Amino acid sequence: MELVLLHEINAGTFARLYLAETRGAGGIDRIVAVKILREQWNEQQDIVNRTRDEARLLARLRHKNILRVEDLVEVDGQTAIIMEYVDGLDLKQLVDGLQERRQRVPAKVALQIVLQAVSAIEAAYFKIPTGLDQPLKVVHRDVKPSNIMLSAEGEVRVLDFGTARSSHIFRSAQTGAMRFGSLKYMSPERREGDRGEHAGDIYALGLVLLELLRTEWLPLLPMDAGEHDNAIAQAIARLDSLGMPNADWDMTLRQMLAQMLASEPSVRPDAEQVVKLIRAFVEQASGPMLDRFAHESVQPLTAAVHAQQTGGALAGRRLVVHPIANEGRGSGPRPTPTRTGERGPAANASPAAIPPQKPPQPFPPPQAGSPAPPRAERPPPAAKTSAPPQSAEPEEGGRGTALAVGAVGLVVVLVLGVLLIGGGIGLWYVFGRTPEVPAPVVIAKPTVVEPPTVPDPVVPATTGVPLAVALEGEPAQWVRLESAGSTVVEGKGSLEASAPPGEYEIAIKIVGRSIVRAPLTLPAEGLTLSCTSDSKQNVRCTGGKRALTLRP
Repeated sequence: MELVLLHEINAGTFARLYLAETRGAGGIDRIVAVKILREQWNEQQDIVNRTRDEARLLARLRHKNILRVEDLVEVDGQTAIIMEYVDGLDLKQLVDGLQERRQRVPAKVALQIVLQAVSAIEAAYFKIPTGLDQPLKVVHRDVKPSNIMLSAEGEVRVLDFGTARSSHIFRSAQTGAMRFGSLKYMSPERREGDRGEHAGDIYALGLVLLELLRTEWLPLLPMDAGEHDNAIAQAIARLDSLGMPNADWDMTLRQMLAQMLASEPSVRPDAEQVVKLIRAFVEQASGPMLDRFAHESVQPLTAAVHAQQTGGALAGRRLVVHPIANEGRGSGPRPTPTRTGERGPAANASPAAIPPQKPPQPFPPPQAGSPAPPRAERPPPAAKTSAPPQSAEPEEGGRGTALAVGAVGLVVVLVLGVLLIGGGIGLWYVFGRTPEVPAPVVIAKPTVVEPPTVPDPVVPATTGVPLAVALEGEPAQWVRLESAGSTVVEGKGSLEASAPPGEYEIAIKIVGRSIVRAPLTLPAEGLTLSCTSDSKQNVRCTGGKRALTLRP
């Protein structure tokens, strides 16, 4: 294959990205992107293997929203991936460009972008590739704005599967000593040392959606659990109009964000559920469609970025490249590229929203013996250590108008405390029935189910006395009885349990608010409390002659 490197699109820590032209044996020319591993990493076999792993994994993942890989080759002695070229911007460039122009991402557009990105993550994890009998269960592990491209036609591509792992594909690279990924978009469990599961990708996508809706970047979230919870709740509360037809739809969308960003992985929906739910929001949202936004905003921003892309150390090189042999199949030595010459660089109105309908309603609870909604199994997180794992973080900015890929975006890990953010009650996951829709509109609406819950701790009945806590007015996400920082009993929405008499702390989490706590003495005869919240985020509980106030 003949390859002409036109100019550099982006340069990162691990690789350089070039716009290139290829000519096959049939004389057909194509414009592609070529990611070339930097020379200093070519002697690091694990980094080389990681690049090759990415190419082979992408070749297996066939989906319209996943960047397509063309070939794995050597360019001037360096490992390189030839990929589909996307004429557009990554989401980091998009938001930065809109901020400079004092423009915003419309809510409907943000939802449509993330819908396509979640569809890619859904396919990577759940889809059974042709020729296989089970899904690959690929976890991306580095979802962030610069790894999501938006073309000038409104098409989305998810990039950089170099840090991904799969339950069913062998990887040559052994990166256990380094934790790859971008710290800001890591889920709390990953920041604590977990290797990264499907729920971590959902967390990152939730953060991307929140930032698109704001059209501004959030700072790195605090490590303290309470501060983290407040930061997310406040960011969601500060969102402007989300284009929903009524307050119920608006609240449900905010609750979905809270669920996706929950620090407890089991509370987050999976990609299949998120796809169904966001699709329902897109159908109801007002505002411009994605293709119109791409024409009016992405195209001019792309042209401005194109104008800044020139040169590069390898620009103008014409090479004959050969696919890298698969050593695992006993192939001979890899041929080196042959230089054959030099060449210089190549020079409406929005459709009406569907009439408002009711947002997704709670799915009837399963009957005894009925199967629970499917969920991805999560292995136990990696053991915590006193020091953060070694990490590698690449350069983030300046991706250029094509795909910013792989090695351009690897980053790190650190230890962090985890926190459950407010959002569960009232957001129901989508799961597959079609509610009634008023005539003449007929629209298939996803069914919803309750989010999964963690079993309550068991207290020996022989030593316990009854404790009941009910919250009036605003719904509670959970109610806990704690001792020395550990949960003794917990209830979702309210609490009906038993515990030994003694001194405890009661904690209540209301959706969209901070956790409130107060000391509690549980008497030998047991206790029943009725609680209400006030405008100062306090919760006041009374029971008989007892009264206490829970504060943040």
